[in-house]
Amino acid sequence: MDRILQQAMAAIRRYIAGSSTEEDPAHADNTLEWLLRLRADADPALQLAALGHDIDRASPDKVRRQDFADYDAFKAAHAHHGAQLLERLLEEQGVERAIIERSCQLVRLHEVGGNEDADLLRDADSLSYFDTNLPLYLRREGEAEALRRSLWGLRRLSPRGLALLRQHPVTDPAAAAVLTRALALFDRLDSG
Repeated sequence: MDRILQQAMAAIRRYIAGSSTEEDPAHADNTLEWLLRLRADADPALQLAALGHDIDRASPDKVRRQDFADYDAFKAAHAHHGAQLLERLLEEQGVERAIIERSCQLVRLHEVGGNEDADLLRDADSLSYFDTNLPLYLRREGEAEALRRSLWGLRRLSPRGLALLRQHPVTDPAAAAVLTRALALFDRLDSG
């Protein structure tokens, strides 16, 4: 990866380090790690999108869940605002316009997918939620909300992503229990 892209990644990490949500920096890096497990040769635009997909959460004017009656509308606004923030940051770093446009389009789609790369990013994000975020989310939001959020995350996963999640151990016992319950509910809903 060239110097400008390395600087852009460092700038994304610095920005996300300012998040008030404890797990955000680790989630950004873990999403990139999952992306590279899913596609080792992911191009720079996809890697930048993976690292910066939740940049909105570190913004002082971040999109707030309580401002939306519908969770999916909240997530759509979060993705749109994140793409705007990422565009400005990447422009400041001198990243090529084509890479900026593709990265930002992927961030806009990271909650819903819609093409092969956006679906891959959505899987990496979801797998990272279970790998990194779930234990802290559970402590902060409580079991009922963590279960609801986990079911939402399971519905987003592709069959490949779901198979990887089932093979990947969650080390936190309380989070593992929530995931086990969520998977059981998901399997019942999926088969019924």
